[in-house]
Amino acid sequence: MRRIVGLIVINLILIILLGIFTPYFLTKANLIVMVDNIALEIVILSGYALLIIGGHFDLSVDGVVALTGVIAGLLMNKGLGWVWSCGIAISVSALLGLINGFTVAKLGINGFIATLTTWWICQGFSFGLTKATAPYGFPDAFGILGQSHIFGFKSFVLYAIIIALVLSFVLHKTQMGIHLYASGDSPKSCERVGIDVAMLGIKIYILLGILAGFVGLILASRLDAASPIAVDGVALRVIAALVIGGCSLNGGQGTIIGGILGLVMMHILSNAVIQIGMSPYWQKAMLGSILLTAVLSERLNFNFRRLRNV
Repeated sequence: MRRIVGLIVINLILIILLGIFTPYFLTKANLIVMVDNIALEIVILSGYALLIIGGHFDLSVDGVVALTGVIAGLLMNKGLGWVWSCGIAISVSALLGLINGFTVAKLGINGFIATLTTWWICQGFSFGLTKATAPYGFPDAFGILGQSHIFGFKSFVLYAIIIALVLSFVLHKTQMGIHLYASGDSPKSCERVGIDVAMLGIKIYILLGILAGFVGLILASRLDAASPIAVDGVALRVIAALVIGGCSLNGGQGTIIGGILGLVMMHILSNAVIQIGMSPYWQKAMLGSILLTAVLSERLNFNFRRLRNV
């Protein structure tokens, strides 16, 4: 709770300062763009929070997002209905999540290596299937998915809110959430009391695959094109946001709301880079610095708790 309150205060201070020193930050147009961009990452962050709390890791998100959009786009261009195209694409993303989950949770392969491999495979297929040329010109009905508006914001903002609320409920109010915290903290102890830690991990990997696929469809609908490089570094941004928000890379700790507040802070800072006239190319350097600081902070906090319990 202390971390959440602190992030709320920091975000408010940043908003006030940017509102005072930059003329465009608090404009309606800028705020809508920020909310739209944050919403897409909240969808992935909500699933990733469950994964990291359960003690797992996934670098394949960017590739799954791109491949799902590409598959749906190519199928629609071949004449298949948009509903069937989306269903097949989401099924592929779920299958990729299953492969990740089985490889990591069941076979015990290092999550970094296993999911990095999946990312490369997805990127390779995305470029190979499209020859680096994004399919475009999709049916109008498909465009509604990512282009319709509710209260001035894109409809996927509402989807993100619903997904975050539902998964927060799962995390804090269901037996599955209790098992996730316990398995992330001490998987061997969970196995001794009969919790199938491997199956739990597989389920969360599948969930994250589906959510990444959903974002891929939203992006394809929003842009009316399915780029093989639809996103760039979203997995790293989500990881950084979760660590800033209180998630432990060792598992067993964290909340979705904390991750969202960390993500908001990162987007405010990224927007500030543009508002004050700095080159947007500095954003990646800033992201890397924030991630390094968050990881070091989390590690120092972990060491402090361990010493305190000795």
